[in-house]
Amino acid sequence: MTCGIAAAVAAVVVLIAIIAVFASMGGSDGGKEESGGSGGSTSPSAPAGKGKITKEMYDRVRTGMTEREVTAITGPCESSAEDEVAGVRGKVLTCQGAEAFSSATFTFSNGRLAAKGQVGLGGDAARKGSMTKEKYDRLRTGMTEQEALAVAGTCEKNSDTDIADSSATGYTCMSADGLGNASLVFSDGKLVSKAQAGLE
Repeated sequence: MTCGIAAAVAAVVVLIAIIAVFASMGGSDGGKEESGGSGGSTSPSAPAGKGKITKEMYDRVRTGMTEREVTAITGPCESSAEDEVAGVRGKVLTCQGAEAFSSATFTFSNGRLAAKGQVGLGGDAARKGSMTKEKYDRLRTGMTEQEALAVAGTCEKNSDTDIADSSATGYTCMSADGLGNASLVFSDGKLVSKAQAGLE
């Protein structure tokens, strides 16, 4: 059973990393490029959404929704990747954000939303946190989401994943000067991974 949990956590962490890559690509003004899986096919891009997604719209989207249900909330988004592996159909939609340098990605598995991620939708407020190296060092794997966030302070949720009967959530916690940050990943409500860059 422990091996199964470890495998599920590893799969979730990899998927969150993939979402982060897609989101960062979509956040640039040159978001016309298409990306596919290794050896997979890439679908033609649809027109980017006109209205631009907001944080409020993003928060209304839930895993398990169909593509039609998601785009009813977000408006039209760009199809940035589409593939089929071992009978599982995958598709990624990238939506341009209303904030500068922001975007959201929605990853579907067999027509249902399996994961979502976002970068920058929270605007300037989300870029000003209170994360420090001292706080980061106090974070321990196994902490509950509530316990860890009580230590970390202001963080922005940037991913939600629901696959293989396991759920995961990712947060980015910025330092006050905006130069450092910590990334936290929770699986089924417990901290399973942390990483930091530029914290003093």
